[in-house]
Amino acid sequence: MKQLSGFCHRVGLSVKAGLDLVNAVKREVPRQRNSKLWQSVAQSLENGNSFAESLQPFKKQLGEMFVALVGVGEESGHLGEMLTDLADYYDQMIQIRRDFLKSLTLPIIELILAVIIIGVLILLLGVIEQLTGQRIDLLGWGLVGMTGFIRYVIFLLITGSLGVFLYRFVKGNIQRSRPVHYILLRLPKIGRMLKTLALMRLTWGLHLTMRTGMDVGRALTLSFQGSGFAPVRDQLPVILDVVENGGTLSDAFQAAKCLDNDLLSSVDSGEQSGSLPELMNKLTNQYLQESLLNLKILSVAGGFAVYGCIALCIIFVIFRLFSFYIGIITDAAAG
Repeated sequence: MKQLSGFCHRVGLSVKAGLDLVNAVKREVPRQRNSKLWQSVAQSLENGNSFAESLQPFKKQLGEMFVALVGVGEESGHLGEMLTDLADYYDQMIQIRRDFLKSLTLPIIELILAVIIIGVLILLLGVIEQLTGQRIDLLGWGLVGMTGFIRYVIFLLITGSLGVFLYRFVKGNIQRSRPVHYILLRLPKIGRMLKTLALMRLTWGLHLTMRTGMDVGRALTLSFQGSGFAPVRDQLPVILDVVENGGTLSDAFQAAKCLDNDLLSSVDSGEQSGSLPELMNKLTNQYLQESLLNLKILSVAGGFAVYGCIALCIIFVIFRLFSFYIGIITDAAAG
């Protein structure tokens, strides 16, 4: 996304300035991470193909909406404007991702420190066993000394690998990710945040596609698929069915589920006034601000959750220490 943002900014400005598209794309080849892809695109442009035709073989890597909107911008003679608009969209997505990762930084550091401290404690218990000859299992997990530490590390590696595998397994297929999305939708705050992000992507897609003169069905398909959230994306068949049977966009959106009242009102007002793209753009900014606010709330809640987990671990160890020393005193008193 960051690569595409920079590409769209620079090439869009070059096209607006009247510079040659082929040379603009060629200049991007050494700047892009996937230089071979853009080298192929530049070669295809030199062979006389259109920009959209040159991008078609790489639709999976670049995204269907990107390729489609480039084609619309090229056909309408507004390629430069379309590229700069796409750059703005990618910049918004990057900003949200950056804010989200920034909010997670402190809790993640605390979690890593807690994991390290537990590992150090397991090693110290082994040292104490060597010095006193007495095995002390403060954690109650049977992990003491180097052997326990190795088991602990293996457990962490297996757990982490399993988490990464499940994430990639679900993310790599829409059908596999759908149940996960519906489960997340039911979670307090998290569901609303994900839905708001999806609606923001949807309204931005509608803003870009509806103002280009693109076929309504195609515009709706690209926008809903670009939402990236199954509960929103799954409303597309219902909406297309109403539109194809002669219904208005307002009727189509009213027939769908899991959409926001602000979106329904904006679609109705935009359709009646002929200003749907402008209202979608305004609604995108509204959803963006709401998403950023939800991210801040979740980051604070996540921080407190990590604090709570660490505090519970400390309390648990304290009670284990207390029980251990009480046991020693009791044994001593009993001779």
